[in-house]
Amino acid sequence: MLFYDNLPEFIVNEREKLERLTMANLPEVGVVVEVLAPSNNQDSTSDPGYLITQPVDRLSIDCDGVDGDRHRGLTRPATGREGPLYKNSAVRIANRRQMFAVSPADCDELSRRLGVEVTPRLLGANLVIGREDGADYSLSAIPLNTYLAIAPADALTQPRPPIATLVHFLRQKGCSRTGRAIAGAHGDSSLIQRFVINSKEHRGILCSVEYPVDTPAILERGQKVFFKFPMGCCD
Repeated sequence: MLFYDNLPEFIVNEREKLERLTMANLPEVGVVVEVLAPSNNQDSTSDPGYLITQPVDRLSIDCDGVDGDRHRGLTRPATGREGPLYKNSAVRIANRRQMFAVSPADCDELSRRLGVEVTPRLLGANLVIGREDGADYSLSAIPLNTYLAIAPADALTQPRPPIATLVHFLRQKGCSRTGRAIAGAHGDSSLIQRFVINSKEHRGILCSVEYPVDTPAILERGQKVFFKFPMGCCD
């Protein structure tokens, strides 16, 4: 989690996000075009490929997150990201960064900016969500707390309950760890810093899993994603 220094800074930056939102071409219904599982060497943090994900046919999730993923769990230790709030990593906090999703257009834009192919695998994504009509849109632009209701491929309306429900927690920022993975894949160390600088608006989103709780759900290509934009609670 990163924080603004003050309220005026928040207002300026959030106003810019809303202005970009009108240009983002967001759909009301998306489609899962790829699902990706964590790598088998997630503990090898010295290897820049430890966060690279792998395409799979099916992905099992529940309210703890992705089966087998290093981010799995209802809670996690605080990190340096939460330094403004918590003194050290001995503090445990609720885990809301359980899944990572991108759109094809976000990857295409990063590829254009960096001059090399940036794939969902290299970003460490779990889900790639496109538009049904194949048009470009930036998933990174969706508002915070948007609900992503996953439905069968043939659904015409959102089922209740859906297959699974994800909640957009934060927009992901560029980081040097992902930059190292991209640099390693293309043999160019300059990509580390270039990625951090150029990925600000097209890095994808972090989500928590609100549903299901008890029985794992299976995510797979072709499923629909109904975007539910937040308004607030009535009581």
